[in-house]
Amino acid sequence: MKKMIVFGILSTLLLVGCSQTNDKKKEKMDVVTEKITISSERNTEIYATVVVPDTKEEMPLVVMAHGFVGDREGCANFEPLANKLAENGIASIRIDFPGNGESKEDYTAYDLTNMTDDLDSAIAFMKDKYSIHKVGMVGHSMGGRITSLYIDDQIDAAVLWAPAANDGLSGLYDFMGGEKAVKEMYNEAKKKGKSTFTLWGEPYVDCSLKFFEENEKSRPLENIANYNGKLMIAVDEVDDYVSKATTNAVIQSATSIDVLNVKNADHVFDAADGSGSQEPRQLLVEKTYEFLSNHLK
Repeated sequence: MKKMIVFGILSTLLLVGCSQTNDKKKEKMDVVTEKITISSERNTEIYATVVVPDTKEEMPLVVMAHGFVGDREGCANFEPLANKLAENGIASIRIDFPGNGESKEDYTAYDLTNMTDDLDSAIAFMKDKYSIHKVGMVGHSMGGRITSLYIDDQIDAAVLWAPAANDGLSGLYDFMGGEKAVKEMYNEAKKKGKSTFTLWGEPYVDCSLKFFEENEKSRPLENIANYNGKLMIAVDEVDDYVSKATTNAVIQSATSIDVLNVKNADHVFDAADGSGSQEPRQLLVEKTYEFLSNHLK
């Protein structure tokens, strides 16, 4: 089983960035950013941000999937990644999943079927509007779970950031309060059709019975094991929402995977020591860009 550990030293990255010549900086492409809405399979509006290089040439596409009770900014990590990609000839689209961000749907619409449909719609929109030749994905946390379930031979490369990708309901235990709490919510949803998630405080969200049923049946680790594209995982050092056991299970399931260990990072890749340092985020974005660029261009 082939595993490759990717270690990054941010100081090195900064030195490389500082040593760039003005000529190389001029080679970066102009970037066009647009906030749009796309029609969903449910005849609702998917709120999205498209970031593309200013060119009519053929280009790769990266689709970004945010986490549970998140939005398409991806905890401040998606925008810098999207800009970096576009400057170097790679388009991206990031969407608000049902009930999240600007979405007008109730949170009960947040289930694996609807998330999958919305990813389908986003990719179809981009392929219709632009000349797309390869597709990659980036998923964070629960977005890493849906990415793990979504990837197939149509996805050339994928990056999982602290993915909640254990099989079945165990994939929810880390961030939803543990096995007992998840099963109690599931049982409540069986009686009422939904259950309110309160662990993170307000605003509370209602998780549907379908959310629990679909996650119980889902097998992201099996899908990862069968994936033939290029795969990378980013593991933060201090994570209160996705355990090392979970990320290790992803690594062990993959036939081949690049592993990026991000020191002094929490679950959203902020500095875990509270210093406000941007080094963890910069390393995450730089190494994710490098991986996608190497395998999509």
